Amino acid sequence: MFEYKNLKTESDSVSTENNFAQTVLEGLCLKQKCLPSWLIFDSRGSEIFKEITESPEYLPAACEFEIFHTHKQTITQLVFKKPFQIIELGSGDGEKTKILIENILNNQTDFHYYPIDISKGAIKNLVNNFKFNFANTSLKVTGLVADYFEELENITTRESHRNLVLFLGITLNNMDPPNVKIFLQKLHQALNDKDYVLIGFDLIKNPKLLYDAYNDSKGLFEKFNLHLLDRINQMLDGNFNKELFIHQSHYNPKTRAIESYLYSTQNQTISINRLNREFKFKAWEGIKTEQSFKYTIEEIKTLAEENGFKIHKHLYDSNKYFVDSIWSVKK
Repeated sequence: MFEYKNLKTESDSVSTENNFAQTVLEGLCLKQKCLPSWLIFDSRGSEIFKEITESPEYLPAACEFEIFHTHKQTITQLVFKKPFQIIELGSGDGEKTKILIENILNNQTDFHYYPIDISKGAIKNLVNNFKFNFANTSLKVTGLVADYFEELENITTRESHRNLVLFLGITLNNMDPPNVKIFLQKLHQALNDKDYVLIGFDLIKNPKLLYDAYNDSKGLFEKFNLHLLDRINQMLDGNFNKELFIHQSHYNPKTRAIESYLYSTQNQTISINRLNREFKFKAWEGIKTEQSFKYTIEEIKTLAEENGFKIHKHLYDSNKYFVDSIWSVKK
């Protein structure tokens, strides 16, 4: 069984558009202009980000692929002895998870995979790709276009099945600390005792490595961040000219986060018609478009314990640049 379900309603789409407009308005009215990176992720933004994850310079993706290849059996052993289901939040193309699923199927185990994403295109492509690759297996896939927690609570109602929730990449790293705690508390609430979660964390490392990852030689991150201006033009009838902005990412040692900016190369005034507003930019004034916090193992342990989880195991790449941390749920 390979199925696709779009659980977003028309009113959800209107709400998303209104949220987009409100977020842009609030962000551009700040003294230090700041727009969150989720605004970039339409189908084109997702395509560019996929290119980024395939670049060897972008260490989080390269390291996590290595972890899944190296430790797939360790992850498989968590769940395959009893009925289980794998739930992936923000699944994207599911390529890392495919490594794990192939290994589980080699152990001749039946299970259900639920990839959840807000992108219709990502889920459709994933379901079609998995149908092509696993058509003659026992794998069941239900791809869901939905908000994470609304569907997670529906999927985890069967207490006879152990759940393994995957939250890969560095999505959690992009949240500020208060929102990380809110997310983890909601996650804990939606799961059952002794379920597992596997969460990706980018670890603190040489700032030069961090700089290179976010200022790549092919200019993919610049293309990605500049797409934010295209999105505002398309969604809100703005007149941003991408030629008059450049991208740069910096490591902030105080917050221990990589911060990405789009800098205006000259004095200019931007009109956004659907907001009925104009926004002035001084030469070299920046819009902050992303922050990605880097963690220590001690901080990860504290996060888990403070939010109702217990560390089961840390899975590292060979350089210990990244960790997929496996937590069990304590109720």
